[in-house]
Amino acid sequence: MKKLVKFFAFLALVIGLTGCTFVNTGIEITSANNVRTIKERETLQLEAKVYPTSASQDVEWSTSDALVATVDDNGLVTGVSEGNVNIYATSKENTEMKQKFALIVERGDKLVINPESITISAANNITTVKQGTAISLSASVLPQEASQVIVWSSSDETIAKVTRGTVKGYKVGKVTITASSKVNSEIKSSIEITVEKNDDPSFTKDWSNMTFATHAEYIDSEDNTPLKVKGVVTNLIENEDTIDYFLQDGVNGYYIKDQNAYLADIIVGKSYVVGGFKKNKSSKQITSIEYVEELAEKITSEVNSLAGVNTSDLTSMLAYQGALVSGTAIIESLTVKSSAYNFTALVNGYSTTFRVDATYSSAEATAEINAILSTAIEGMSFEFEGIALAYGSGTQKPQIQLFDAERIHLEEIEPAKYLEMASSKIQVAPSIGFSATEIVLPTTLEKFEGVTIAWASNNAAINAQTGVVTHGAQKVTVTLTATLTYEGTTYTKDFQVEVAAQDNKTYEALVSLDLEDAKNPNPTVSYSDSIKPGYGSGVVSLGSPKANWLLDNALIDGQSNDRTDGEYAIRAKAGGRIEIQQDGEYNAVEFDAAVYGNDTLGIQIKVEYSLDSGTTWVVDDELVTVSTKELETYRFTLPEGVKRVAIVVVPDSGNRVNIDNVKLMK
Repeated sequence: MKKLVKFFAFLALVIGLTGCTFVNTGIEITSANNVRTIKERETLQLEAKVYPTSASQDVEWSTSDALVATVDDNGLVTGVSEGNVNIYATSKENTEMKQKFALIVERGDKLVINPESITISAANNITTVKQGTAISLSASVLPQEASQVIVWSSSDETIAKVTRGTVKGYKVGKVTITASSKVNSEIKSSIEITVEKNDDPSFTKDWSNMTFATHAEYIDSEDNTPLKVKGVVTNLIENEDTIDYFLQDGVNGYYIKDQNAYLADIIVGKSYVVGGFKKNKSSKQITSIEYVEELAEKITSEVNSLAGVNTSDLTSMLAYQGALVSGTAIIESLTVKSSAYNFTALVNGYSTTFRVDATYSSAEATAEINAILSTAIEGMSFEFEGIALAYGSGTQKPQIQLFDAERIHLEEIEPAKYLEMASSKIQVAPSIGFSATEIVLPTTLEKFEGVTIAWASNNAAINAQTGVVTHGAQKVTVTLTATLTYEGTTYTKDFQVEVAAQDNKTYEALVSLDLEDAKNPNPTVSYSDSIKPGYGSGVVSLGSPKANWLLDNALIDGQSNDRTDGEYAIRAKAGGRIEIQQDGEYNAVEFDAAVYGNDTLGIQIKVEYSLDSGTTWVVDDELVTVSTKELETYRFTLPEGVKRVAIVVVPDSGNRVNIDNVKLMK
């Protein structure tokens, strides 16, 4: 008998471990091989058995979320999007008899549809174009689900050139325009286009007898105005099929853009007459070039001094558009990149944009310029020669293009000034939160080779040798002194650091916001899948327990350059606000903060509180300065009677900050 009891106990244990059940009354749902996970666009056949078996086996299938998975009348499930879903089988005979089947839908493999054919059509069936004018072609890839990205080409670009389906005629003749699939270049289609002579006097200009345009006419003329200019070539950029260059006649410069290379050989230092048409879109330039003539006469160019000029003002700088300019600048902000980039420097006291771009020189020349600028330091002055150029697809702004390393000369710095500049790059957090146990005091600085730094502290709250922070019963202000040494010269600089008092109180978190419930299963924007992807003002319902939070000038995201504790955090700009929308009895607020991405350290955060449910707000006396790239905890104690709290990023104190793990406590 004891053996029989043990057998049934063992059998019960096996049944419990395997999850098997014996159903007398109800519905059992099964799948082949007990599959409970499928991918998007995959199917899974479910079977339903009604007990007792004598009952009707007819069931009605349904889904808890058709956005995740659908099910047909026969129990065939189709995955729609990533997520969790329940599939239900309900007895048609007894609707109170119902069973669910839990299913996980995973992200499916990317569906690739191969292109099979391409059809080209011409707008209004026009396949003839006159010189200097354009017609439009369109191409459709079949099947429609395949990639519609087209690569256009012309059999002879001296006759006609095609750009994104727009065909422009240049020379009388016939040309074949081909549309090829970018996915598979073997899939293509062609159409023949005829270029006819254009007798319209607005196109075929008598360039040889046309008068030369003044520089003012070049600047002020409307799009498509015919312009004839002359000058010596100061800078040449060779592209695959076209060339760009700058002509200068004395002090006046002109930007020649996208000239077909077949028209003429252009050489730096030689003089030319050029006829083309004005374009204002991205810069003030002369394009659609029809006429080029090399001149025997030697035209000279003059480098325009920018002394006294407001180089940040577009109107002032347009007088030098396309011309060589020179001056002295003091570097404000400079990060050398391998790609095209801008940096700013003060010219005559005006913040001025400088551009380094192979588009205006060459890859080799850009590398040489970068080699010089990589040794430059913010605050250092340099002499330059470049080309003035208004640029921008919207409101144009003045820039100075640097195109030749030999025209850039960095100043030589005396040791005393070198140390003063170095001291300005030392970053020390002006406030240290109660949870921080140490700070980093640099002993060397990037770019300032040979400079050493020794530290001293006037208060034991910060150990200047180890960086260890000791929090006392009261908040204290510590003076840290940095002594910089370089080639026998020294320079000292003091930093005031506020060390928060140790808060030993025990608090209970009434509301927590750690952002981990912020994921949106149906993202509507490409750069984020959070429920608050934009910086604009909006209310989200998140946290534990769930509460309404106003986020103004702040978004929720989890990109790689966000500092998060988990997957998501709030990213707020200066002026951003995080405000609880529900009343409570709050005695303290705590949060983690770190400077976002590669933004400059030192953004400030304050706390505001309301005693009357948000009607009026009081600014807390304390202020914290976030000077780390890693999340650090900050806590503000609040007076009695606080009902609402807001965390505010101080306007104009920096750029962006990440905030996570917000706790309102009692």
